[in-house]
Amino acid sequence: MTAMRRIIGQLAGFAVVGLAALPGPLPLPTPTALPIALPSVSVPTIAVGPPASLPALITPGDQPAALPTPSQGAQPGTSSNHAATPGATANTPAGNPPHGIVIPFTTIYLSSPLDIALIGALVTLPLLFGIWMLLFGRTFRAARRAREAQVRLMLAADLGLRPKDLLSMSTKALFNLREKSAFDELTGVLRRAAGISVAEREIARARRHNTPLSIAFVDLDGLKQANDRKGHAAGDALLRGLSHALKHGLRAEDAVLRYGGDEFVCVLPDTEVRGARAKLGQIQIGAAKSGIRFSAGVAQLQRHDDVVALFARADRDLYDFKANRGEIVQLPPPDARPRHKRRASA
Repeated sequence: MTAMRRIIGQLAGFAVVGLAALPGPLPLPTPTALPIALPSVSVPTIAVGPPASLPALITPGDQPAALPTPSQGAQPGTSSNHAATPGATANTPAGNPPHGIVIPFTTIYLSSPLDIALIGALVTLPLLFGIWMLLFGRTFRAARRAREAQVRLMLAADLGLRPKDLLSMSTKALFNLREKSAFDELTGVLRRAAGISVAEREIARARRHNTPLSIAFVDLDGLKQANDRKGHAAGDALLRGLSHALKHGLRAEDAVLRYGGDEFVCVLPDTEVRGARAKLGQIQIGAAKSGIRFSAGVAQLQRHDDVVALFARADRDLYDFKANRGEIVQLPPPDARPRHKRRASA
């Protein structure tokens, strides 16, 4: 107990001696206020500046540091202190101007190569479309001229015109002339072009209604001899007589066309080949009374026939008939008067 008291007394003596050795009173630390200015949110920028210093502790005997004046400016990326005087503002650096190509009369900048390529493609599309339309128009006009020239040549061939006569006539005039001259002036039957059109129409109708159709090729005998012996007037009389016999011997729905110089074609709808041969036999008997003799070849429409194939088969049958000198009826000689008729065996 006595030793403890002795140690406490020594420590108290050491404390008194230490306090006596200090030059003045010991300052007590007081809590200091941290800066209340907080950085405001702004566009992040990269700026190189002096490192920020840590705030120093303010003791009771020291003066507070002076605040920055508005003329000194704020550091990039920071805002002014809330304790600054009214009217003091912080200077913010202006942004860099955008780089690229600006579209006229707009505020759009093209900075990416992909954007520039897209805009270039959009600009060139109308130009490419215009070039395509120009080429298409020229090609269409050239094709139309070629087609018109071909049609004019076909019309000239049907009308018997020479190529130099086409220069003074338009295509419309040629069509009008063909319509007016659809019928042969000498015989009164259809011309070749008009007759073929009628045959094509009848072929289409026969296929649509599944009805028979026959074509007869008729060749006038003795036309050349009549022209040589008695002149062309006699030959024209034979042609008119044959056409008259065909038109009056056939039905109203049948068509007769002059295919060539002395060849005629008869279009017989709703008629089979046997009926066509029988009808032509009756006409042949009547024409023989007037001294008109002719040969005939008949063909019936088949499944895969067109107008060319049908006409070719009828023409082949005509040549076979003439080669065998066959006749539907046994006709008298041209210069003899027929007293009786004798039918030939089939």
